[in-house]
Amino acid sequence: MISSISLETAVLILGIIMLLMESFSKSEDKRGLARMAIAVLLALVGFSFFARADVGNLAPFYIADPTALFFKRIALLTTIVVLIMALEYKDVLAKFIPSATPGAGLGEFYSLPVFTCAGLMFMASAVDFLLIFVSLELVTISFYILVAYMRRQSASLEAGVKYLILGALSTGFFVYGITWIFGVTGQTNLELIRQVVAAGHVPQAPFLFGVVLILVGLGFKVAAVPFQLWVPDVYQGAPTPVTAFLASARKLPVSSCSCGCCSPSSRLRARAKRF
Repeated sequence: MISSISLETAVLILGIIMLLMESFSKSEDKRGLARMAIAVLLALVGFSFFARADVGNLAPFYIADPTALFFKRIALLTTIVVLIMALEYKDVLAKFIPSATPGAGLGEFYSLPVFTCAGLMFMASAVDFLLIFVSLELVTISFYILVAYMRRQSASLEAGVKYLILGALSTGFFVYGITWIFGVTGQTNLELIRQVVAAGHVPQAPFLFGVVLILVGLGFKVAAVPFQLWVPDVYQGAPTPVTAFLASARKLPVSSCSCGCCSPSSRLRARAKRF
């Protein structure tokens, strides 16, 4: 048995090792990094079935339950599929990445989805707005780089700029919403917020305004109607594996988010009713 937090820790260590190998390896063929990542992530999928709900000192911020582990497995499997697609996309990337040596830049393209996966996995277990925000931004910043990765293609650069601007705007809404909720409740932990609201000492209008701001920020990030207008340009300009990642795993932060105000799952609907 392993602790649930060990899964995210292993993914982060894998991403760092991949970056170090990219920096110091003299080999021109970087596809070995992607193959190594695929093997490790597959192993972590297997280990996830033996993970125990032991969160230690992270208890105020992190939860390990069957629903969280389910979404972690989805994040791992989706990242594996994206890395397999990235292996086949090597020749296309080589045409649009300016480099002095062949294969330069491919290692980062293989490692960034791993960091994205780590953010998605942390998001699945986050029960505090602080960890939710950090996890969400780890995912978003990785996508900022991946979308604009083909620097010699104008469509990719255009997609990256649009995604950066709208991503920053949505982050502003999200953080402002957290600020309003913290201002009226004095808490960032979701369970403590529920207790404060249930006690009836929270002004309803400011609290609901904060919830709306959070929903707007998340709506932009996952392209929920009516905040989906950026999708065609970004999906068209991004590399194909990144587009697949955006269209699939990018939705996981809202699906797995434990804030209870945006997930369709029964567990999170129950949490939302407590508010």
